Amino acid sequence: MTIAQRCGCLFVAALIVLAGCSSGHRKQGQILDELANLDKETIFERAEQLYSEKEYQKARELFAFVYDSFPNDPLGHKAALRVADTYSVKKDVTSLTEARLRYRDFANRYPNDPDRDYALLMVGHTYSARKLRPDRDLSDIQQALGAYQQLVNLYPNSRYMSEAEDRMNDLNELLAQHEWIVAHFYMRNNKYVGALWRLENIRENYPNYSQISTVNEKITEMETAIEERNASWKKHLEELKKAAED
Repeated sequence: MTIAQRCGCLFVAALIVLAGCSSGHRKQGQILDELANLDKETIFERAEQLYSEKEYQKARELFAFVYDSFPNDPLGHKAALRVADTYSVKKDVTSLTEARLRYRDFANRYPNDPDRDYALLMVGHTYSARKLRPDRDLSDIQQALGAYQQLVNLYPNSRYMSEAEDRMNDLNELLAQHEWIVAHFYMRNNKYVGALWRLENIRENYPNYSQISTVNEKITEMETAIEERNASWKKHLEELKKAAED
């Protein structure tokens, strides 16, 4: 291919790109013109319909338009939350992180908004939405608990109170399981004091743990084992002392 032919191909390609961009801008302009002729309630309702149809990206664009156009309006505030909802409905890490940032921003930006309790609830949900395990990093569990606890403390009459408390119970169960796993490790290795400390921590801080009866049994066993070991050590020391005197 000659240089002239190459230049010709590049020129055609450039025209195609420019035409595509121009078409995209015209389409976007048409959409904006259409939305500009609709009231905010109609746009919000259309976004809700798209959301119900699981067209989350399209719904997000309309919710965002309402919020950007009416940031100080109560409906604009709701639209901001719905934008976050379009992310939180997805359970991948990236989407949940984006949703979390938006819920937190809402809670910080609008401390007197009537939906702030919902934003705090959803911060917790973005941490607890994915499967959490007691034998892994506990930071997500603790972060979720912190968000739910903030909701409980600030909004004791919230309609989300029951949901937050249920989630907190589930998360506390996981934390208790973590303590039990560590205690069991100590017991297997005859580390009675460490095991007792972990078991007592469960009894004190997680009294509703599903295996609390077993925990109480093991506390008694550890206390007995420690007493017997101390008695054995004392007897051994006395025997050594007596042997030295003889």
